[in-house]
Amino acid sequence: MPIWHKTLKERFSSLPTHQQVLMVANELNRAQNMIQTPLEYKNALERALELTDFISADPRWAKRLREIRRAREMMAMFYHRPRPEDMRILQKCFVQLDSAAWRYMNRK
Repeated sequence: MPIWHKTLKERFSSLPTHQQVLMVANELNRAQNMIQTPLEYKNALERALELTDFISADPRWAKRLREIRRAREMMAMFYHRPRPEDMRILQKCFVQLDSAAWRYMNRK
């Protein structure tokens, strides 16, 4: 898998947790929007997987690491399926890992 965020890795842990979650959610949204274009769908999932790895390395997520790794496992399962799958439920679940991100996504 290519490295998509070459310069982000060093500064990712300095970002607020809600921004980290929203970055992954954004890539899942891109995958959802590219469901008819399998290559772009897979590229968006690769970026989401990479960002999820960055989150896993951030010590602030230690108490929620199990949920993060499970979400990553689900992303990887979707990545390896022969046809693109709907990402909306996974995106919703991922955003619920951070209350500020959830509030941002559900503001009216």
